[in-house]
Amino acid sequence: MSSVKVMNIWQCNPDAEDTFEQELKRLFDTSVVEGGCMSYEIYQPKDSQSEYIVLEEWADEDALGRHQNSPQYKHFIRIVPVLQACPPKNSQLKRLI
Repeated sequence: MSSVKVMNIWQCNPDAEDTFEQELKRLFDTSVVEGGCMSYEIYQPKDSQSEYIVLEEWADEDALGRHQNSPQYKHFIRIVPVLQACPPKNSQLKRLI
């Protein structure tokens, strides 16, 4: 069984950057210790203070499902709509090479 890789691109409102980043870091802190989390990285483009790219790798679909049903993930998804400028772009990735 192969791992599951996910990419999320979030664009927050310019006046919500501090709060968004704080909530994203809180989600990171709890996610990296979850069973099945193989990698959880957060990036920000140098030219965009309000954009965040989250790359996740989970051991399998079950681990990703547990993460998406965790209290911390549900909290983040519940509060983020008031902070974001547009809906996120979420994709599961498949390795080509």
